[in-house]
Amino acid sequence: MSKSIRWRLVMIYVLLVVIVMIASGSLIVWLTSSNEKQAIEEELRSSVANISIWIDTDKPVEEVKQDIQAVIQNAADYYSTKKVYLLDPEGNILYPFLENPQEYRFYTPQVMAAGVNRSLEAMDEVQLRGESTQYRGYAQPILLGEEVVYVIYVLAPVTAALQKLQDTLMVLLLSVVLAMAVSVVLGFVFSSFLTQPIIALTSKAREMALGNLNNPIAVHSDDEIGDLSKAFNTMASSLNEMLEQVSSEKSKLETVFHHMTDGILVFDREGRLAHSNPASEKMFQVQPTAGFREILGAHLGTDYPSIMEILEKPGQETAVVKYLVRLGETYLNLSFARYLDKNSQFKGIICVIQDITDHKKLEELQKEFVANVSHELRTPLTTIKSYAETLLDGALEDPETAKRFLEVINHEGDRMTTLVQDLLELSRLDNRNVRFSMGVLDLDRLIQENIDKYRIHAAKKLQVLEYQRPPGPTEILGDMNRIEQVLKNIVSNAVKYSPERTAIRLGLHLEKEWVVVRIQDNGIGIPEEDLPRVFERFYRVDKARSRSMGGTGLGLAIAKEIMEMHGGRIVVESVLGEGSSFRLYFPRTRVV
Repeated sequence: MSKSIRWRLVMIYVLLVVIVMIASGSLIVWLTSSNEKQAIEEELRSSVANISIWIDTDKPVEEVKQDIQAVIQNAADYYSTKKVYLLDPEGNILYPFLENPQEYRFYTPQVMAAGVNRSLEAMDEVQLRGESTQYRGYAQPILLGEEVVYVIYVLAPVTAALQKLQDTLMVLLLSVVLAMAVSVVLGFVFSSFLTQPIIALTSKAREMALGNLNNPIAVHSDDEIGDLSKAFNTMASSLNEMLEQVSSEKSKLETVFHHMTDGILVFDREGRLAHSNPASEKMFQVQPTAGFREILGAHLGTDYPSIMEILEKPGQETAVVKYLVRLGETYLNLSFARYLDKNSQFKGIICVIQDITDHKKLEELQKEFVANVSHELRTPLTTIKSYAETLLDGALEDPETAKRFLEVINHEGDRMTTLVQDLLELSRLDNRNVRFSMGVLDLDRLIQENIDKYRIHAAKKLQVLEYQRPPGPTEILGDMNRIEQVLKNIVSNAVKYSPERTAIRLGLHLEKEWVVVRIQDNGIGIPEEDLPRVFERFYRVDKARSRSMGGTGLGLAIAKEIMEMHGGRIVVESVLGEGSSFRLYFPRTRVV
């Protein structure tokens, strides 16, 4: 491109110079030719005038010829280059003397004009027979009254004038050639100053096309090229900022796309996979060459064109087609929506995949929880109602029976009260609507202060309660009443579910940044498959036995919530038929 512009500029320079040179040369040639022609004409007129004054029409022809010859001889140098003829009206040569005058009759326009018009003067260029020299001729009639007697015809050679004109043309031609050469050189020099910034701009544009926007163009002038360079630098800077912003946004989107838990699948119009993220690849074992049919077709019970047909219908620009898919124990919610190109043309389909397994499990747990609450309340209510009806039917008349029935009603009422209180407590813990009186307390001292209470319960079953304390400090940050509630729940369960004459061991030790309470019993134990569900609400290993012992099935769930609100955790290990071991982890607090 730069070469093309440079050559165009050079050609413009050369054409301008040639046009000017040709115009000026033409003017010079015209002026030179006009001046030479005018000089010859003046000279011819002067010659004719000098001769005509010596011609006497009354004299005989011979005397006239002698007079003409005398004039020519007196000015021999002047007339040496000219030819002087005396003609009669018919064009016959009277002077100089010729042996065969008929052969030299001149039928030129000048002579004819003189003979016909008599007083008309005319000039023309002629070439004599047998000569190569061109002459400029001038004819003038000699009148007697109004009758033409003679015609004086003078010829002057134009060779010198033509040579001068030729020399002038040669000089002009050489000047044009030299001017063209100089204009080519100067054109290249001057065009370089104009094209060099353009070359730099072109190079910069190529660098910009490759993504290099950090090298500004040097500005060397304040003209249009300089303004263009400044505009280019401003554009490059703006583009660089925009690209950095776009790159940053793209990086953010790629990061979100890569790390989002929802799966994303993008299909083109033909159902080929265009994009996918790791979450979707993990869910469906996506292969790079797979399409809609291989990935989703078998799970949806429909094909890609059917979904496209729904989404391409008029008025469905924002429509979303949803499917629920179950893969083993996993539930997936698939949402399909179309995406468009920059011209708002249908480009393909985006599929968003949400793993709603936990949500489904939560729904099942909620249903199970409602069923459990209903069952737990229905049992004591049924008992209370049946005993109350029995009393109303006449059992009140029997004091012993009435007392026994009322004690059962009272016991079932206590069970219902405990259940409702535990439900309310658990609800408050779930909603974090509980205020803890947090303070630094020594967990070892707290256990020792309550150890006698635990031993009283154990003594009823002839059980031994053992406690082993650590040598170091055991300060924690917590709510004393809530921690006592957790310890009481775990220890009371150990006492309830351990057989008589067994040992229940409590231990306290330090483990890195944790203060750990260990409670181990020799009870019925928990099946391995049920260990993950121990802390679920209303979970019981032996439902009948647990209910008969007054348990609500909410104690461990409450204990877990309290531990988590203290920044700790509760862990259980158990072997069916051998017993269980609970460990309570409390964050350790250093007292300064």
